[in-house]
Amino acid sequence: MDNENVSCAYDGEENAQLSPLQRLPVEIILHICSFLDGSTLVHGLSLVCTRFYLILKDANSLWKARIKHIWPDASYPLLPPARPDKLCWMLSYVTIKQETALWKQQDSRRMRLFIKKTRGYIDNIINAVSLMHNGIFHVVYTSNTHLLYKELPSRKKLSHEIENSYFRRKLTHNSGITDLTAIDNTIYSCSLDWNVKSWMLTNTGLVHQRTYDLYVIAELLCMSSTSSGPGRNLFATGLGCGTIYVFDSRSRNIPIRHYRPHTRDVNSLVMNTEYILSASDDTVSVWDQRAGRIIKSITFPGEAHLACINMRRDLVFVGTRTWNTFRSWNFSKLHVLNPKDDFKLVKSYSTKHTGSITRVHLTHECLITSSKDGTVRISSLTDPPKPIATLYSEIGGIYDMEYLNGTLAVSGSGIEVWCPKLTCSTKRFHRNNNKRKVSIRDL
Repeated sequence: MDNENVSCAYDGEENAQLSPLQRLPVEIILHICSFLDGSTLVHGLSLVCTRFYLILKDANSLWKARIKHIWPDASYPLLPPARPDKLCWMLSYVTIKQETALWKQQDSRRMRLFIKKTRGYIDNIINAVSLMHNGIFHVVYTSNTHLLYKELPSRKKLSHEIENSYFRRKLTHNSGITDLTAIDNTIYSCSLDWNVKSWMLTNTGLVHQRTYDLYVIAELLCMSSTSSGPGRNLFATGLGCGTIYVFDSRSRNIPIRHYRPHTRDVNSLVMNTEYILSASDDTVSVWDQRAGRIIKSITFPGEAHLACINMRRDLVFVGTRTWNTFRSWNFSKLHVLNPKDDFKLVKSYSTKHTGSITRVHLTHECLITSSKDGTVRISSLTDPPKPIATLYSEIGGIYDMEYLNGTLAVSGSGIEVWCPKLTCSTKRFHRNNNKRKVSIRDL
Protein backbone atom coordinates (compact mmCIF):
# COMPACT_ATOMS: atom_id res chain seq x y z
CA MET A 1 0.00 0.00 0.00
CA ASP A 2 1.44 3.38 -0.99
CA ASN A 3 1.77 6.24 1.46
CA GLU A 4 0.40 4.26 4.37
CA ASN A 5 2.01 6.63 6.84
CA VAL A 6 0.54 9.79 5.36
CA SER A 7 -1.12 11.76 8.12
CA CYS A 8 -4.81 12.56 8.21
CA ALA A 9 -6.12 15.72 6.70
CA TYR A 10 -7.18 16.89 10.14
CA ASP A 11 -4.68 18.46 12.53
CA GLY A 12 -4.50 19.00 16.26
CA GLU A 13 -7.05 17.34 18.52
CA GLU A 14 -8.98 15.62 15.73
CA ASN A 15 -5.77 14.12 14.38
CA ALA A 16 -4.86 12.84 17.80
CA GLN A 17 -8.25 11.16 18.16
CA LEU A 18 -7.90 9.40 14.82
CA SER A 19 -4.28 8.35 15.19
CA PRO A 20 -4.96 5.01 16.99
CA LEU A 21 -7.32 3.99 14.22
CA GLN A 22 -4.84 5.21 11.68
CA ARG A 23 -2.16 2.93 13.08
CA LEU A 24 -4.28 -0.19 12.64
CA PRO A 25 -3.03 -2.75 10.11
CA VAL A 26 -4.59 -2.64 6.68
CA GLU A 27 -6.19 -6.09 7.16
CA ILE A 28 -8.10 -4.94 10.26
CA ILE A 29 -9.27 -1.73 8.55
CA LEU A 30 -10.57 -3.76 5.60
CA HIS A 31 -12.32 -6.15 7.98
CA ILE A 32 -14.08 -3.17 9.62
CA CYS A 33 -15.00 -1.85 6.17
CA SER A 34 -16.68 -5.15 5.30
CA PHE A 35 -19.47 -4.25 7.79
CA LEU A 36 -20.13 -0.79 6.28
CA ASP A 37 -22.23 0.02 3.22
CA GLY A 38 -20.55 1.15 0.03
CA SER A 39 -21.87 4.72 0.13
CA THR A 40 -20.39 5.28 3.59
CA LEU A 41 -17.03 3.94 2.43
CA VAL A 42 -16.83 5.88 -0.84
CA HIS A 43 -18.38 9.16 0.25
CA GLY A 44 -17.43 9.11 3.91
CA LEU A 45 -14.47 7.10 5.10
CA SER A 46 -12.37 7.56 1.97
CA LEU A 47 -12.54 11.35 2.48
CA VAL A 48 -11.28 11.27 6.07
CA CYS A 49 -7.58 11.06 5.25
CA THR A 50 -5.16 10.12 2.50
CA ARG A 51 -4.38 6.74 4.02
CA PHE A 52 -8.03 5.64 4.11
CA TYR A 53 -8.50 6.84 0.55
CA LEU A 54 -5.51 4.86 -0.71
CA ILE A 55 -6.53 1.74 1.23
CA LEU A 56 -10.06 1.79 -0.18
CA LYS A 57 -8.94 2.67 -3.68
CA ASP A 58 -6.50 -0.25 -3.80
CA ALA A 59 -8.78 -2.73 -2.00
CA ASN A 60 -9.81 -4.50 -5.19
CA SER A 61 -10.98 -7.62 -3.35
CA LEU A 62 -13.42 -5.53 -1.31
CA TRP A 63 -15.06 -3.91 -4.32
CA LYS A 64 -15.00 -7.11 -6.38
CA ALA A 65 -16.90 -8.86 -3.58
CA ARG A 66 -19.50 -6.08 -3.47
CA ILE A 67 -20.01 -6.15 -7.23
CA LYS A 68 -20.29 -9.95 -7.04
CA HIS A 69 -22.99 -9.51 -4.40
CA ILE A 70 -25.01 -7.37 -6.84
CA TRP A 71 -24.71 -9.95 -9.63
CA PRO A 72 -23.81 -13.28 -7.97
CA ASP A 73 -24.35 -15.37 -11.12
CA ALA A 74 -22.40 -13.19 -13.56
CA SER A 75 -18.83 -12.13 -14.24
CA TYR A 76 -17.83 -8.47 -14.23
CA PRO A 77 -16.60 -6.88 -16.41
CA LEU A 78 -18.02 -8.53 -19.51
CA LEU A 79 -14.61 -8.46 -21.22
CA PRO A 80 -11.66 -8.60 -18.80
CA PRO A 81 -9.23 -5.66 -19.19
CA ALA A 82 -5.83 -6.35 -20.74
CA ARG A 83 -4.27 -5.21 -17.47
CA PRO A 84 -6.32 -5.86 -14.31
CA ASP A 85 -4.77 -2.89 -12.51
CA LYS A 86 -6.17 -0.58 -15.21
CA LEU A 87 -9.69 -1.04 -13.83
CA CYS A 88 -10.52 1.06 -10.78
CA TRP A 89 -12.89 -1.23 -8.93
CA MET A 90 -14.02 1.40 -6.47
CA LEU A 91 -15.21 3.80 -9.18
CA SER A 92 -16.76 0.87 -11.06
CA TYR A 93 -18.79 0.02 -7.97
CA VAL A 94 -19.93 3.64 -7.64
CA THR A 95 -21.07 3.77 -11.26
CA ILE A 96 -22.84 0.41 -11.06
CA LYS A 97 -24.76 1.52 -7.97
CA GLN A 98 -25.77 4.73 -9.74
CA GLU A 99 -27.03 3.00 -12.87
CA THR A 100 -28.87 0.18 -11.11
CA ALA A 101 -30.49 2.53 -8.59
CA LEU A 102 -31.60 4.75 -11.46
CA TRP A 103 -33.61 2.04 -13.20
CA LYS A 104 -34.35 -0.76 -10.76
CA GLN A 105 -37.77 -1.14 -9.11
CA GLN A 106 -39.28 1.96 -10.69
CA ASP A 107 -42.71 2.33 -12.22
CA SER A 108 -42.33 3.15 -15.92
CA ARG A 109 -45.49 5.28 -15.82
CA ARG A 110 -43.99 7.53 -13.16
CA MET A 111 -40.81 7.93 -15.21
CA ARG A 112 -42.66 8.88 -18.40
CA LEU A 113 -42.29 12.48 -19.51
CA PHE A 114 -44.82 12.37 -22.31
CA ILE A 115 -46.39 10.32 -25.08
CA LYS A 116 -47.41 11.54 -28.50
CA LYS A 117 -49.25 9.05 -30.70
CA THR A 118 -49.72 9.47 -34.43
CA ARG A 119 -53.14 9.03 -36.01
CA GLY A 120 -52.09 6.11 -38.19
CA TYR A 121 -49.83 3.15 -37.70
CA ILE A 122 -48.45 2.02 -41.03
CA ASP A 123 -48.30 5.35 -42.85
CA ASN A 124 -47.08 7.38 -39.87
CA ILE A 125 -44.22 5.37 -38.47
CA ILE A 126 -41.56 7.57 -36.89
CA ASN A 127 -38.27 6.18 -38.14
CA ALA A 128 -35.83 8.30 -36.16
CA VAL A 129 -35.61 10.21 -32.89
CA SER A 130 -32.82 12.37 -31.46
CA LEU A 131 -32.31 14.14 -28.14
CA MET A 132 -30.86 17.64 -28.21
CA HIS A 133 -29.27 19.99 -25.68
CA ASN A 134 -27.83 17.19 -23.53
CA GLY A 135 -31.11 15.29 -23.53
CA ILE A 136 -32.75 17.78 -21.19
CA PHE A 137 -34.52 20.43 -23.25
CA HIS A 138 -35.57 19.19 -26.70
CA VAL A 139 -36.49 16.06 -28.62
CA VAL A 140 -36.43 15.98 -32.45
CA TYR A 141 -38.03 13.24 -34.51
CA THR A 142 -39.26 12.50 -38.01
CA SER A 143 -42.65 12.17 -39.63
CA ASN A 144 -42.19 11.21 -43.26
CA THR A 145 -40.75 14.39 -44.86
CA HIS A 146 -41.01 16.56 -41.74
CA LEU A 147 -38.88 17.16 -38.70
CA LEU A 148 -40.84 17.69 -35.51
CA TYR A 149 -39.39 19.06 -32.31
CA LYS A 150 -40.64 19.78 -28.84
CA GLU A 151 -39.33 21.23 -25.62
CA LEU A 152 -39.27 18.57 -22.94
CA PRO A 153 -41.27 19.27 -19.77
CA SER A 154 -39.47 19.77 -16.50
CA ARG A 155 -38.31 16.56 -14.86
CA LYS A 156 -40.00 17.75 -11.68
CA LYS A 157 -43.35 17.78 -13.50
CA LEU A 158 -43.59 14.32 -15.02
CA SER A 159 -46.85 13.85 -16.91
CA HIS A 160 -48.29 10.52 -18.01
CA GLU A 161 -49.67 11.63 -21.35
CA ILE A 162 -49.90 14.84 -23.37
CA GLU A 163 -51.96 14.06 -26.45
CA ASN A 164 -52.82 17.63 -27.46
CA SER A 165 -49.47 19.27 -26.81
CA TYR A 166 -48.06 21.52 -29.49
CA PHE A 167 -45.35 19.96 -31.65
CA ARG A 168 -43.59 22.27 -34.05
CA ARG A 169 -42.84 20.84 -37.48
CA LYS A 170 -40.55 21.76 -40.33
CA LEU A 171 -40.78 20.53 -43.93
CA THR A 172 -37.25 19.38 -44.60
CA HIS A 173 -37.02 16.80 -47.41
CA ASN A 174 -38.87 15.83 -50.58
CA SER A 175 -39.04 12.19 -49.53
CA GLY A 176 -39.13 10.19 -46.33
CA ILE A 177 -36.46 10.92 -43.69
CA THR A 178 -34.69 7.72 -42.66
CA ASP A 179 -32.30 8.72 -39.86
CA LEU A 180 -30.97 11.54 -37.69
CA THR A 181 -27.76 12.33 -35.87
CA ALA A 182 -26.65 15.35 -33.84
CA ILE A 183 -23.46 17.26 -33.11
CA ASP A 184 -23.91 19.83 -30.33
CA ASN A 185 -26.98 21.92 -31.29
CA THR A 186 -26.99 20.87 -34.95
CA ILE A 187 -29.18 18.06 -36.25
CA TYR A 188 -28.34 16.17 -39.45
CA SER A 189 -30.98 14.34 -41.47
CA CYS A 190 -30.72 11.88 -44.35
CA SER A 191 -33.53 10.91 -46.65
CA LEU A 192 -34.71 8.79 -49.54
CA ASP A 193 -34.42 11.94 -51.70
CA TRP A 194 -30.60 11.39 -51.79
CA ASN A 195 -29.86 14.46 -49.64
CA VAL A 196 -28.18 15.17 -46.29
CA LYS A 197 -29.20 18.41 -44.60
CA SER A 198 -28.14 20.17 -41.43
CA TRP A 199 -30.38 22.17 -39.12
CA MET A 200 -29.61 24.42 -36.18
CA LEU A 201 -32.12 24.21 -33.34
CA THR A 202 -32.55 27.77 -32.08
CA ASN A 203 -35.04 29.56 -29.85
CA THR A 204 -37.11 30.39 -32.94
CA GLY A 205 -37.11 26.89 -34.39
CA LEU A 206 -35.17 24.77 -36.85
CA VAL A 207 -33.00 26.83 -39.17
CA HIS A 208 -31.63 25.21 -42.32
CA GLN A 209 -27.86 25.55 -42.54
CA ARG A 210 -26.52 23.40 -45.34
CA THR A 211 -27.35 20.75 -47.93
CA TYR A 212 -24.56 18.25 -48.52
CA ASP A 213 -23.91 17.04 -52.07
CA LEU A 214 -23.18 13.35 -52.61
CA TYR A 215 -23.23 13.33 -56.42
CA VAL A 216 -24.84 9.88 -56.36
CA ILE A 217 -28.36 8.61 -56.91
CA ALA A 218 -29.02 6.26 -54.02
CA GLU A 219 -31.23 6.10 -50.96
CA LEU A 220 -29.64 7.26 -47.71
CA LEU A 221 -30.56 4.81 -44.96
CA CYS A 222 -28.61 5.55 -41.77
CA MET A 223 -26.36 8.10 -40.07
CA SER A 224 -23.87 8.39 -37.23
CA SER A 225 -21.52 10.97 -35.74
CA THR A 226 -18.65 11.19 -33.27
CA SER A 227 -19.75 12.41 -29.85
CA SER A 228 -16.38 13.32 -28.34
CA GLY A 229 -12.69 13.61 -28.99
CA PRO A 230 -10.69 15.53 -31.62
CA GLY A 231 -12.83 14.18 -34.47
CA ARG A 232 -16.19 15.10 -32.97
CA ASN A 233 -17.06 17.20 -36.03
CA LEU A 234 -17.31 14.16 -38.31
CA PHE A 235 -20.49 12.41 -39.36
CA ALA A 236 -21.26 9.70 -41.90
CA THR A 237 -24.20 8.30 -43.83
CA GLY A 238 -24.77 4.83 -45.29
CA LEU A 239 -26.39 4.30 -48.68
CA GLY A 240 -28.53 1.63 -50.25
CA CYS A 241 -25.77 0.80 -52.72
CA GLY A 242 -23.38 -0.19 -49.91
CA THR A 243 -21.32 3.03 -49.96
CA ILE A 244 -20.49 5.19 -46.93
CA TYR A 245 -19.83 8.93 -47.18
CA VAL A 246 -17.96 10.80 -44.43
CA PHE A 247 -18.37 14.55 -43.88
CA ASP A 248 -16.68 17.21 -41.78
CA SER A 249 -19.26 19.63 -40.44
CA ARG A 250 -16.67 22.44 -40.44
CA SER A 251 -15.75 22.12 -44.13
CA ARG A 252 -17.63 22.52 -47.39
CA ASN A 253 -20.80 20.65 -48.27
CA ILE A 254 -18.98 17.82 -50.01
CA PRO A 255 -17.76 14.57 -48.43
CA ILE A 256 -14.15 14.35 -47.26
CA ARG A 257 -14.02 10.63 -48.17
CA HIS A 258 -16.14 7.73 -49.27
CA TYR A 259 -15.69 3.98 -49.52
CA ARG A 260 -17.82 0.93 -50.40
CA PRO A 261 -17.56 -1.90 -47.84
CA HIS A 262 -20.82 -3.63 -48.86
CA THR A 263 -22.71 -4.57 -52.00
CA ARG A 264 -26.16 -4.15 -50.44
CA ASP A 265 -27.97 -1.78 -48.09
CA VAL A 266 -26.06 -0.33 -45.16
CA ASN A 267 -28.51 -1.07 -42.35
CA SER A 268 -26.69 0.45 -39.38
CA LEU A 269 -23.73 2.72 -38.76
CA VAL A 270 -21.67 3.71 -35.72
CA MET A 271 -18.43 5.67 -35.46
CA ASN A 272 -15.88 7.19 -33.12
CA THR A 273 -12.62 9.05 -33.68
CA GLU A 274 -10.80 5.84 -34.63
CA TYR A 275 -13.24 3.54 -36.45
CA ILE A 276 -16.42 3.43 -38.51
CA LEU A 277 -18.44 0.24 -38.19
CA SER A 278 -21.15 -0.53 -40.72
CA ALA A 279 -23.61 -3.41 -40.94
CA SER A 280 -25.21 -4.96 -44.01
CA ASP A 281 -27.07 -8.27 -44.16
CA ASP A 282 -24.80 -10.65 -42.21
CA THR A 283 -21.52 -8.68 -42.37
CA VAL A 284 -19.94 -5.97 -40.21
CA SER A 285 -17.18 -3.89 -41.82
CA VAL A 286 -14.55 -2.00 -39.80
CA TRP A 287 -12.98 1.10 -41.35
CA ASP A 288 -9.84 2.56 -39.76
CA GLN A 289 -10.15 6.34 -40.02
CA ARG A 290 -6.45 6.96 -39.42
CA ALA A 291 -5.23 4.38 -41.93
CA GLY A 292 -8.01 5.16 -44.39
CA ARG A 293 -8.83 1.54 -45.21
CA ILE A 294 -11.02 -1.43 -44.27
CA ILE A 295 -9.20 -3.52 -41.69
CA LYS A 296 -11.81 -6.16 -40.87
CA SER A 297 -14.97 -7.82 -42.16
CA ILE A 298 -16.92 -9.93 -39.67
CA THR A 299 -19.45 -12.44 -40.98
CA PHE A 300 -22.11 -13.95 -38.75
CA PRO A 301 -22.99 -17.58 -39.46
CA GLY A 302 -26.44 -18.89 -40.22
CA GLU A 303 -29.35 -16.86 -41.54
CA ALA A 304 -28.92 -13.97 -39.10
CA HIS A 305 -29.68 -10.47 -40.40
CA LEU A 306 -27.89 -7.55 -38.76
CA ALA A 307 -30.35 -5.15 -37.21
CA CYS A 308 -28.27 -2.69 -35.17
CA ILE A 309 -24.80 -1.95 -33.87
CA ASN A 310 -23.35 0.18 -31.06
CA MET A 311 -19.80 0.86 -29.95
CA ARG A 312 -18.04 2.04 -26.86
CA ARG A 313 -14.28 2.40 -26.53
CA ASP A 314 -13.80 -1.13 -25.22
CA LEU A 315 -16.98 -2.89 -26.43
CA VAL A 316 -19.01 -3.42 -29.58
CA PHE A 317 -22.51 -4.90 -29.50
CA VAL A 318 -24.19 -6.20 -32.64
CA GLY A 319 -27.88 -7.09 -32.62
CA THR A 320 -29.14 -9.72 -35.08
CA ARG A 321 -32.53 -11.20 -35.85
CA THR A 322 -33.36 -14.58 -37.35
CA TRP A 323 -36.71 -15.39 -38.91
CA ASN A 324 -37.93 -18.84 -37.93
CA THR A 325 -40.38 -19.97 -40.62
CA PHE A 326 -41.49 -22.95 -38.56
CA ARG A 327 -42.62 -20.94 -35.55
CA SER A 328 -43.18 -17.69 -37.49
CA TRP A 329 -41.47 -15.33 -35.07
CA ASN A 330 -38.18 -13.49 -34.68
CA PHE A 331 -35.24 -14.61 -32.58
CA SER A 332 -32.96 -11.78 -31.44
CA LYS A 333 -29.37 -12.23 -30.34
CA LEU A 334 -26.58 -9.96 -29.15
CA HIS A 335 -22.99 -10.49 -30.21
CA VAL A 336 -19.97 -8.91 -28.52
CA LEU A 337 -16.87 -7.84 -30.46
CA ASN A 338 -13.59 -6.90 -28.78
CA PRO A 339 -12.06 -3.76 -30.39
CA LYS A 340 -8.80 -4.34 -28.50
CA ASP A 341 -8.40 -7.80 -29.99
CA ASP A 342 -8.90 -7.21 -33.72
CA PHE A 343 -12.69 -6.98 -33.30
CA LYS A 344 -12.97 -10.70 -32.65
CA LEU A 345 -16.39 -12.16 -31.91
CA VAL A 346 -16.02 -13.27 -28.29
CA LYS A 347 -19.55 -13.59 -26.86
CA SER A 348 -23.11 -14.21 -28.07
CA TYR A 349 -26.29 -13.99 -26.00
CA SER A 350 -29.98 -14.58 -26.56
CA THR A 351 -32.27 -11.73 -25.57
CA LYS A 352 -35.58 -11.82 -23.74
CA HIS A 353 -37.26 -9.85 -26.52
CA THR A 354 -40.10 -11.68 -28.27
CA GLY A 355 -39.82 -9.46 -31.35
CA SER A 356 -36.91 -8.40 -33.50
CA ILE A 357 -34.34 -6.14 -31.85
CA THR A 358 -34.16 -2.63 -33.33
CA ARG A 359 -31.57 -0.69 -31.33
CA VAL A 360 -28.80 -1.33 -28.83
CA HIS A 361 -27.15 1.34 -26.67
CA LEU A 362 -24.27 1.21 -24.18
CA THR A 363 -24.14 3.49 -21.13
CA HIS A 364 -21.43 3.54 -18.48
CA GLU A 365 -22.52 0.28 -16.86
CA CYS A 366 -25.78 -0.68 -18.59
CA LEU A 367 -26.93 -2.27 -21.83
CA ILE A 368 -30.18 -0.87 -23.29
CA THR A 369 -32.04 -2.69 -26.07
CA SER A 370 -35.32 -1.91 -27.82
CA SER A 371 -37.54 -4.19 -29.86
CA LYS A 372 -40.62 -4.34 -32.04
CA ASP A 373 -42.27 -6.22 -29.17
CA GLY A 374 -42.78 -2.79 -27.58
CA THR A 375 -40.28 -3.15 -24.75
CA VAL A 376 -37.02 -1.53 -23.71
CA ARG A 377 -34.80 -3.76 -21.59
CA ILE A 378 -32.02 -2.45 -19.35
CA SER A 379 -29.38 -5.06 -18.50
CA SER A 380 -26.00 -5.19 -16.82
CA LEU A 381 -22.71 -5.22 -18.72
CA THR A 382 -21.77 -8.58 -17.28
CA ASP A 383 -21.24 -12.09 -18.61
CA PRO A 384 -24.05 -12.94 -19.11
CA PRO A 385 -26.07 -9.69 -19.03
CA LYS A 386 -28.48 -9.61 -16.08
CA PRO A 387 -31.89 -7.87 -16.28
CA ILE A 388 -32.24 -4.64 -14.31
CA ALA A 389 -35.54 -3.20 -15.58
CA THR A 390 -38.06 -3.51 -18.42
CA LEU A 391 -40.03 -0.57 -19.80
CA TYR A 392 -43.29 -1.19 -21.66
CA SER A 393 -44.10 1.26 -24.43
CA GLU A 394 -47.63 2.49 -25.07
CA ILE A 395 -46.92 3.21 -28.74
CA GLY A 396 -46.45 -0.44 -29.71
CA GLY A 397 -43.40 -1.65 -31.63
CA ILE A 398 -40.25 0.43 -31.27
CA TYR A 399 -38.32 1.41 -34.40
CA ASP A 400 -35.72 3.79 -32.98
CA MET A 401 -34.25 4.60 -29.58
CA GLU A 402 -32.01 7.33 -28.19
CA TYR A 403 -30.51 7.65 -24.70
CA LEU A 404 -28.67 10.73 -23.44
CA ASN A 405 -27.86 11.92 -19.92
CA GLY A 406 -30.64 10.02 -18.19
CA THR A 407 -33.33 10.67 -20.81
CA LEU A 408 -34.63 7.82 -22.98
CA ALA A 409 -36.67 8.44 -26.14
CA VAL A 410 -38.28 5.82 -28.39
CA SER A 411 -40.30 6.07 -31.59
CA GLY A 412 -42.70 3.92 -33.56
CA SER A 413 -46.35 4.76 -34.08
CA GLY A 414 -45.61 7.77 -31.91
CA ILE A 415 -42.97 9.29 -29.69
CA GLU A 416 -42.41 8.40 -26.04
CA VAL A 417 -39.86 9.82 -23.59
CA TRP A 418 -38.83 8.45 -20.20
CA CYS A 419 -36.75 10.01 -17.47
CA PRO A 420 -35.86 7.78 -14.50
CA LYS A 421 -36.85 9.44 -11.27
CA LEU A 422 -33.91 9.97 -8.95
CA THR A 423 -34.16 8.07 -5.68
CA CYS A 424 -32.59 9.29 -2.46
CA SER A 425 -29.59 7.00 -2.91
CA THR A 426 -29.17 8.03 -6.55
CA LYS A 427 -29.31 11.71 -5.63
CA ARG A 428 -26.68 11.12 -2.97
CA PHE A 429 -24.40 9.36 -5.45
CA HIS A 430 -24.81 12.15 -8.00
CA ARG A 431 -24.30 14.89 -5.41
CA ASN A 432 -21.19 13.36 -3.88
CA ASN A 433 -19.70 12.43 -7.23
CA ASN A 434 -20.16 15.99 -8.46
CA LYS A 435 -18.38 17.27 -5.37
CA ARG A 436 -15.49 14.89 -5.88
CA LYS A 437 -15.63 15.24 -9.68
CA VAL A 438 -15.71 11.47 -10.12
CA SER A 439 -16.08 10.71 -13.82
CA ILE A 440 -16.41 7.57 -15.87
CA ARG A 441 -13.34 8.77 -17.74
CA ASP A 442 -11.37 7.93 -14.61
CA LEU A 443 -12.27 4.25 -14.89
